[in-house]
Amino acid sequence: MDVLSEVLRVVKLEGAVFFNGEFSAPWCLSEPRSTAIASYLSPEAGHLILYHFLTEGRAYVKLPDGGREELIAGDVVVFPHGDAHLLGNGAPQRPVDAVQRFAKNLTEGLKLASFGGGGEITRFICGYMICEPRLSEVFLAGLPKMLKVHVSDEPSGKWLENSIRFSVGDGNGSNAAAG
Repeated sequence: MDVLSEVLRVVKLEGAVFFNGEFSAPWCLSEPRSTAIASYLSPEAGHLILYHFLTEGRAYVKLPDGGREELIAGDVVVFPHGDAHLLGNGAPQRPVDAVQRFAKNLTEGLKLASFGGGGEITRFICGYMICEPRLSEVFLAGLPKMLKVHVSDEPSGKWLENSIRFSVGDGNGSNAAAG
């Protein structure tokens, strides 16, 4: 058995979808390191890998060291090492602390959370994966701080998108059932 197969056999990822958002531009959120949000999501978690899946609109994501990516509907952005980041749309705004602003929403399941300045709509669903901390060091070591993948154009991406939409009660592409 090769090393990669052995690592994948041992690494067990668990996860969940935890946030359903509809934001109107301009908006900007400051997302803390995943360790700061772990107590809300999975207190016994080892290493938390956060992700945001844009289902409509556009946004940007920016790391504190200056790395920035533009996001469009169908993009998933993943933070393998749990790095803090900014997420927003529109002219630069003073960031709002996401944990303070949406702590209540994290206890309400996937009820739609709305926020922003009344302009262009961005909809997204956030989730996490958990892996054992020591294994995550080896398993995730070669990955960058932020990964962006456009999934909507691939058959497996359509399956992923439909599965996530179904999990928030949005199987037909609208948010009528989610709010």
